[in-house]
Amino acid sequence: MNLSRTIKEDIGHMKERFPKLVLLNYDGKPPSFEGILDVCDESGEWYGSFDIRLIASGKYPYGIPRMFETGGLIERIPDRHVNNDGSSCVAMEHVLLYRAVSGLSMNAYLQEFAWPYFANQLYFNVNGHYAAGEYAHGFAGVQQFYRESLDTADPVIAVKLIAGILNRRLPLRNEQCFCGSLKKYKNCHLKAVNYLQSVGDARLTGDLAGFEYLIKH
Repeated sequence: MNLSRTIKEDIGHMKERFPKLVLLNYDGKPPSFEGILDVCDESGEWYGSFDIRLIASGKYPYGIPRMFETGGLIERIPDRHVNNDGSSCVAMEHVLLYRAVSGLSMNAYLQEFAWPYFANQLYFNVNGHYAAGEYAHGFAGVQQFYRESLDTADPVIAVKLIAGILNRRLPLRNEQCFCGSLKKYKNCHLKAVNYLQSVGDARLTGDLAGFEYLIKH
């Protein structure tokens, strides 16, 4: 892939789709944008606007951009899904890492993650809660992700799953699953393993430590 060409094409798409965002710098490295992001529906009806700064990943486009709401409309607290560094927590890191494996352009990030994030923030401002529920904060959110998205609620099973991936010791498709269900691996936790293999060892190492702590305490 010609990275320079990819970035230039993405910058062009950004200018067409988000004309109120201004390119701050681009010297052959992943760029950053700053300006106004309008929240509109498909018919063009406007619901609100946010001042943002978007910084592309150094692994662009195979990393996760960072976005900051700079207008002060969202309180800098975990309940409003703002990270400790002030960046917007638009989705579980696992979801973003999985999405970035196939390439996550700035344009796609804004449409798939930032727009729903801000739409949900506007809903919260009016109703005091989020429209489609939310993930818990900290490691409780990781537990919720494993439970709801990977059907792995038991921390002991989660440890076996993650350790198997990190140690490269997993059953064959037709062997019994490691979880003890007596099902074939392909009919049990194979999909969960395939998903988690895409998020990278660094993220999984943190998850493993968290689940091991839960078991011990």
